[in-house]
Amino acid sequence: MTLEQRAPEPAFRAVEVALAHADYGTAALPAAVLGAIADCAEACRGTLRELEGERERLRAALDRRIRKAPDGPARRLCAVDGAHATVPAAGATFAAIAAAAVEDAALTDQDVLVRLLPPVEELETILGGLRSVLELRLLARRIRSTSSGLFVLDGSFYSMLLEVNRLLVRFAQDHRADHPPAWWQGFRPLIEAFFRDEDWRLVLECRRVVAHPKSATAADDVLELAPHLSGTITDRTLWTSVLNPGEYSLPVHLIRKDRPHLLTGYRSPALDDFRERRAAIERGYGQLYVLYYRPDASGPAYRLELPAALIAREPLGAVLATFRSALRVSSIQEPLPQFLADAICRQLGHALAATAEGARTTLQGEFDLALVQRYLGPYRTPRA
Repeated sequence: MTLEQRAPEPAFRAVEVALAHADYGTAALPAAVLGAIADCAEACRGTLRELEGERERLRAALDRRIRKAPDGPARRLCAVDGAHATVPAAGATFAAIAAAAVEDAALTDQDVLVRLLPPVEELETILGGLRSVLELRLLARRIRSTSSGLFVLDGSFYSMLLEVNRLLVRFAQDHRADHPPAWWQGFRPLIEAFFRDEDWRLVLECRRVVAHPKSATAADDVLELAPHLSGTITDRTLWTSVLNPGEYSLPVHLIRKDRPHLLTGYRSPALDDFRERRAAIERGYGQLYVLYYRPDASGPAYRLELPAALIAREPLGAVLATFRSALRVSSIQEPLPQFLADAICRQLGHALAATAEGARTTLQGEFDLALVQRYLGPYRTPRA
């Protein structure tokens, strides 16, 4: 049987088998987990052997798409990232969304939105979309305030499109009735201003913005060239194996023909020309490209998404040089500003927990303690 004929064998299958055959008892789960280590290692060992054995074949198949990275001047790098957090209570949910911009090693801008919400279905989806809107709005503000430098957006342009569209679908559903849920009022100004000010269009048309998704899941090249590894590795892993240090892959379109990308979920009565604005966003996505770049031997290949204006040799050299120079710490496999923006936003959960506790403490002096606890107390036993 050839490798091409072999059925995919995901690494997680070994864990499922080990757990399924574990003996019952008080120590069954720990024993099953320990027993699965060898199976998981063997599954990974098989994948690594195939990657090693097929490197030359895959590199030969991809040879026309591999180039030596052009050099260029390094620019100032500003990274934008966002996060959202919730603290559930018995009768309400504390929710917060934040976005931060870090230029080189300094926090240059930030936005925070905190709301108290009733129980809402699909809250994580809603907050994820609002976080993307807040990130794009902050990035647009930074673009308008500076005339030089390079911006890196944490995450994929495509995943951001999906996040925003999910939000807009839910927004449209809830506003079909004459009386939409009152909690939308706290977010409506953000959504309306986002489209009115054309923040998204500005980001997509800017010649200084690239996106760097750290958790890249695309596997188009794997499916085409190594289908037996599909479900086990991603394109980023494949290119990490194939590229030599200092090489990159020629850009290809981010949006493939089989991926619908219309903004299906939103109709704005406040904007007469919303159809034209939406069409401009979709045209912007048609001008986005993706490449993989491996700066050095000690690190992986990075997935970069960038506009058409940056894929020519001269501007691309500046982009890759800027990205490479921002990889300042060997143990951090991302540009330092992107790491710092992420670290700042991750503190949001601690700040929101303190907000919830502060609200409970304040109200305990005005209302019966039992009443406060029934409404704002934890809906489940707090984790140790």
